Amino acid sequence: MGCKISRSQALAEVISQFAFTALPIEEFEQYKRECLDYYDIPAPPIHIQLQHPAHIDTIGRDKLMERPPTARAEDLHHVHIWQEGCCWEDEHGLKVQWASTSDSYVVYSYFIDRDKDHHFYVIDYCQDAAHALIEDRCQILAWIEQAKKFRLQNI
Repeated sequence: MGCKISRSQALAEVISQFAFTALPIEEFEQYKRECLDYYDIPAPPIHIQLQHPAHIDTIGRDKLMERPPTARAEDLHHVHIWQEGCCWEDEHGLKVQWASTSDSYVVYSYFIDRDKDHHFYVIDYCQDAAHALIEDRCQILAWIEQAKKFRLQNI
């Protein structure tokens, strides 16, 4: 099985307008490729995230969205991205991945595509106020619809 990563059209447009948003997305993509090397697909299990730092130090907690239930059905996730002001280190070095949170994250979905490859669909990058967005049911439903539409086009 291979690995594919696709970006939503909206995300591609944001990156073309605001070049600084490309780096966190590129780091996320590198992180997902490394996850594949460790069989941490679609994300490292919580017990691993509770014991170890992330594969890349700018990546934090990687979590399946559980509400509403259709988010889980579409394997919709969000992964925290380091931002200025975050403290992801202590006197022992990097904190464990689960303890590394921020108010920024990448929203993505995961599925096995028609070629039997692991496919990550990067839907959105929320740079600030991400915790408020994660509680916005309309926003989550929009992400779910995007994930479902893309998955159906690729299975």
